[in-house]
Amino acid sequence: MAPPADFGYMEEGQLGRPYNMRLLGRLIAYLRPAKGLIVGAAVLVLIGTALNLALPYVTKTAIDGHIVRQALAVRPEKAAPDLAPDMAALNALGLLDAGGESFVAEAALRELDPRQSARLRAAGVIGAEPYYIAAAGPHAEQAARARPELFARGQDVWLIRAADLTKLPEAELKQLRGPDAHGLILLGALFAGLALGGLVVEYVQSMLLERAGQIMTFDLRQELYAHVLGRSSAFFSRNPLGKLVTRLTNDVQNINEMFRSTLVSLIQDMFLLVGIMATLFFLDVSLALVCLALTPLIAIMAWIFARQAREAFRQLQGHLGRINSWLSETMGGLAVVKLLGAEAAGARRFQRLNEQYFQAGMRQIKVFAVFMPLAELFSSLAVALILWHGGGQVIQDRLSLGALVAFLSYMQMFFRPVRDLAEKYNILQAAMASGERIFMLLDDDDALPEPAQQLSEAPGPGEARFRDVSFGYDPARPVVKNVDFVIPAGQSWAVVGPTGAGKTSLTALLMRFYDPQSGAVEIDGVDLRRMSRRDIARRVAMAPQEVIILSGSIADNVIMGREDVGPAELRQALEISGAATFVDELPDGARTILGEGGRQLSAGQRQLLSLARALAGQPRVLVLDEATSSVDPASERLIQQALPRIMAGRTSLVVAHRLSTVRHADNILVMQRGRVVEQGTHEQLAAAGGLYARLARLEEIKAKGGA
Repeated sequence: MAPPADFGYMEEGQLGRPYNMRLLGRLIAYLRPAKGLIVGAAVLVLIGTALNLALPYVTKTAIDGHIVRQALAVRPEKAAPDLAPDMAALNALGLLDAGGESFVAEAALRELDPRQSARLRAAGVIGAEPYYIAAAGPHAEQAARARPELFARGQDVWLIRAADLTKLPEAELKQLRGPDAHGLILLGALFAGLALGGLVVEYVQSMLLERAGQIMTFDLRQELYAHVLGRSSAFFSRNPLGKLVTRLTNDVQNINEMFRSTLVSLIQDMFLLVGIMATLFFLDVSLALVCLALTPLIAIMAWIFARQAREAFRQLQGHLGRINSWLSETMGGLAVVKLLGAEAAGARRFQRLNEQYFQAGMRQIKVFAVFMPLAELFSSLAVALILWHGGGQVIQDRLSLGALVAFLSYMQMFFRPVRDLAEKYNILQAAMASGERIFMLLDDDDALPEPAQQLSEAPGPGEARFRDVSFGYDPARPVVKNVDFVIPAGQSWAVVGPTGAGKTSLTALLMRFYDPQSGAVEIDGVDLRRMSRRDIARRVAMAPQEVIILSGSIADNVIMGREDVGPAELRQALEISGAATFVDELPDGARTILGEGGRQLSAGQRQLLSLARALAGQPRVLVLDEATSSVDPASERLIQQALPRIMAGRTSLVVAHRLSTVRHADNILVMQRGRVVEQGTHEQLAAAGGLYARLARLEEIKAKGGA
């Protein structure tokens, strides 16, 4: 069953669901030709995510391993008997012995139970003053010999009060912390390398995804274009061409935009968020739980925003569609507007529409104006929670300073996708609506059925027959009723009658733009329904009343991509149609480039090209639909002079309103209300005194009145 004629939400403000898994599944099917690119990009997404997650961890390592290297003094003598279990746990961490004193590294102290640590601190067993741990080496040895009162020697390290570092000369301090500086240089280089690697990975990933997206949209647009070309004429009578063009351009581009900047980004964000949460729990479970306590609130905020943004977006697009419709109507009928002096009324109407669009735009802006600060607020709250809870843990030696800084970095990364949600949601929403319209169009099966196999025999002499044909664009209201006649091969027949008699419908059936509801249309005894479009095109050609000239050369417009039309057939068609008389005068001849519509040609010249186009395929049957109705008298004389050459040896069916153009036809069909009411030669019909005779007299009266 054919879908409704209207596919667009942009025009009427109707939206589809922004997350439609069935629709996404159909779209993803178009990525199969690029699955290698997708797999490569997926691997790079994982690598890029790992590189991004590594950056804060490198910072943590730099802070904990080379910037803050501290130990605290341990005084066992202050431990009361009831603290024996706590002291045993502290000793199990591995104490540093230096200068007759014991020390515990802060990194090791964080592994102690917080309650035990608190009791030992309260008793004074663990001192509060930090000591800097310097690795044993020539620089540390030199500094310690120069100022032995400041240093305590351990097995593999030297310790000095952190406050005493300021007492060292700048040169000695640099030498003492040389290993730390070297480590920071290496970590800085690693950080830069990871960042550069992330840049390279993102570039390659973007190129792969862009290519995959272009392949997808290329195939989708090709399939959609071929599908539209294969629809029946009834389909085009129901669906405005402007919307079909929009399906092929804007809607396909919306799908590409979704894939390129939204869908892939959402997948990247999913990997990133999962990686961030895993890393947070690895660093510190309790602080990770505190940070993620905001997640339900963020989810509720995102859900509310999605509903509000969807409604605001729907209203905005609805008003935009009304503005576009009004502009199309007024610009298309500008002459009438000016003729009636309706500019002021039109401007007032447009002002109302513009005001409604403005107000809808402001409502959408308010939704985003609330969401973005809220996202920033939740980000700030997360930072506040980290500083409150994490800072307390740092003070209690339960968390390192580097881990606290890493937490802050990871939470900033965590909220980046949330802040981007607004833009991505709009793109995803528009793309889903475009996808719905595209697949609604692709699912339309309103096409004339093709035969199982093409005809093997060559075109015959060209006998055309209507066998008791009835047809209606609406089957309940037929416009052709029980028409039955045979045009012998090589004869020229004409069809005349008042407007609405069914003349053009007759030619549409002969071209198989439509199939009759009953009866059959045959060429050389073969039902057109048994012929493919290619079979029919080899046998029947048409020169329509409304000439279509495409952008390209004259030769391109005549050949129209037909493989069986070569230079010889092109030249013959131009000469027989009479178009050669003006084509040969052009500087580039048949290679002359014509703009859209061929506006540099006169109406008569365009009609002669249309006749040449029909003749180029050497058809056996030729249909001329009002070929001289819209040309000037001089052009009409040229066409009338060419018609005998054009129709010679061909079966011709000529539709005309002016009876003077069909006087020499072998037979004339007179139609009225869908039926053939008379037929015969001009002389026979004029003498019969029927409808044809009345039409002939009216034409004579008009001609005398015009004179």
